[in-house]
Amino acid sequence: MNRFCTRILLLVTWFVLFAASHALALHSNDSATLQQLKDTLRSENYLKGLDAYKAGNYNVAFKFWKSASNDGEAMAQCNLGACYYSGKGVKQDYKKALKWFRRAAAQEHDVAQCNIGNCYYNGYGVRQDVDEAVRWYMLAAEQGNVMALTNLGLFYKIGEGVEVDSTKAFECLYRAAEKGYSIAWNELGDCFYFGIGVPECCDEAVYWYAKAAERGLKEAQYNLAMCYAHGEGVTLDESKAAEWLLKAANQGHVNAQYSLAENYGNGTGVAKDSVQAAKWYKTAALLGHVDAQYMIACCYYTGNGVKEDHYEAAKWYAKAARKGDADATCQLAGCYYWADGAAYDYKKAMRLYEKAAELGSAEAMYCLAEYSVYDDEDLSIVTNFSWYCQAAELGYVPAYNKVGNYYYTGLLGDVNYEEAFQWYKMGADAGDADASYNVAQCYYLGHGVEQDYLAAARWYIKAAEHENADAEYLLGTLFYKGMGVMQSYEEAVMWYNKAVKQGHPAAQYDLGICYYYGQGVAKDREKAIELWKLSAEQDFEDAVATLKDLKN
Repeated sequence: MNRFCTRILLLVTWFVLFAASHALALHSNDSATLQQLKDTLRSENYLKGLDAYKAGNYNVAFKFWKSASNDGEAMAQCNLGACYYSGKGVKQDYKKALKWFRRAAAQEHDVAQCNIGNCYYNGYGVRQDVDEAVRWYMLAAEQGNVMALTNLGLFYKIGEGVEVDSTKAFECLYRAAEKGYSIAWNELGDCFYFGIGVPECCDEAVYWYAKAAERGLKEAQYNLAMCYAHGEGVTLDESKAAEWLLKAANQGHVNAQYSLAENYGNGTGVAKDSVQAAKWYKTAALLGHVDAQYMIACCYYTGNGVKEDHYEAAKWYAKAARKGDADATCQLAGCYYWADGAAYDYKKAMRLYEKAAELGSAEAMYCLAEYSVYDDEDLSIVTNFSWYCQAAELGYVPAYNKVGNYYYTGLLGDVNYEEAFQWYKMGADAGDADASYNVAQCYYLGHGVEQDYLAAARWYIKAAEHENADAEYLLGTLFYKGMGVMQSYEEAVMWYNKAVKQGHPAAQYDLGICYYYGQGVAKDREKAIELWKLSAEQDFEDAVATLKDLKN
């Protein structure tokens, strides 16, 4: 239902501008009314003003319409009001716009009546009064004005200025739709999609969306794209969805631009293209779309589709953060904490992390636990534990392992291996490498769970898949000794080598043993000594002692 509410509010706001300028479009098939048909014969001044306006000579148009207005010509008066309303050909002045709209409305000019409703709705040139706006829309609607009918339909949908009445909403929109008004077509599509005043029917919704979309209405093009994307009322077709998104995006529909960027990023309905994704994210971001601002920041940070630029990333994170985006606020905090795209500022980073946490960012809660500094050590332990727990409750995977550590080490008091194992297991099941390693350790040592070397090996392997050097080393040890797995020096050497590549001192020492005795590898005394020296450089005691023995 959020999609509906957002579009309605946007349309009401946009519609005000359209209505005022539409007074100039006398012969539009999209909004023909009885009043406009009566106005086909106009004065020479009026027609000259119309020609000038179409040519972009607004000052000239204003002068001709001023003359025709003084002669009492209703359409000229309405257009003159539109000039004051939009500031074309004259300095913008809502009060004067309203004055000329009233003169035209006194002659029962429906477009002028609708425009007065717009002024009251927005508080332009008069105190805002939704009830009065509705009264003027009703007067215009009685003459069949499609803009007024559509606005009334929207008000009946949401209960603004009138009681919510789905049946009346549908009736108003249907009357406007019958007259060929594309905005009403789109809104009628919403009625069928959401079941407003009629039973839900996606097939019928698509029919009306498609009519408006073919007419070029960007809102309808976006709605039709969503129907194709989800297979609602039509056969699911991601390519067609992307085509309609592109049409709407090219007309400046910000949600279509964002969705199109996602499609390019994921390769949905179009060839995957990070450059196009970044382009549309930025286009939507420049129009104020907060999610797009966050995503273009991420693009700049990672260099995905654009040249990597952490300062530009920080700028966009800041824009999204100012709009209350929790993730952007958290990332901006990181920029200040790590001096990455922004000057180092610990206090500002912590304030931003706290703000992001208030907004519900689990990552920010985790970072507060990681980076906060307190003078009181006991307070630090309790406070940080609380942040880890809050992050874990929101499903932030790395926090599971941290909470487990508190129970495993007894930081809160007594050691509780059973509770620690449960937290480690939750993190491991979610794919966290450190938690997988700790689960393996619990099985290896029998802490919080029955000792099981085979289970330990399985979890070490999961951790090793994430290049956890300790897990790689201990897997080598299990294979070397045949604990829970079939004894194999060759397998041991393989795992030791993986850990050695990451500089693991114990692995360097044990791999040296394999080379020294020719276990799982050709005997090589020099290679063994080389490995022991690397281990000794890291002050690994066994390596230091072995090298000392060799000298003696």
